[in-house]
Amino acid sequence: MKPLLILALVVAGCGGAAQSGSTDPGLAGPSAAPSAEVLANTSDPTDPPDVVFDFPVKVTKRTASVARNARASVTIKTTKGAECGIDVQYPSGSSTADGLEPKTTNATGVVTWKWIVARDAKKGSVPIVITCTLGDQTGRADTSFKVK
Repeated sequence: MKPLLILALVVAGCGGAAQSGSTDPGLAGPSAAPSAEVLANTSDPTDPPDVVFDFPVKVTKRTASVARNARASVTIKTTKGAECGIDVQYPSGSSTADGLEPKTTNATGVVTWKWIVARDAKKGSVPIVITCTLGDQTGRADTSFKVK
């Protein structure tokens, strides 16, 4: 099962059965089926409020491994016209490299970011978080690449 679906099932199992009046999640009817929405729960009051991810964002192509001072890229597919941002999270902080500006997906829902990996980037895995919005809906994809 995909991690997001598992999270949706856990969220639905924790609150869905009680709301439907049943104490046994196995007895819940079709109306208690988990939705595709996923909550990013936070327990720290200084954290941002919960976010519901309404639509899919899929990484379709990415640089898996790249040398310092070389070009990396990520391509995603989601809903056309969505506004998407990318956060490349080096151990020293989020990258501000040229090419990592927010972008709007094209008519087919695709957007690509290309940037130069910092010369002083530490070797190892670098997480990437991509978040897209369209109206009041949000989608997210997580990936990474390796600096060699």
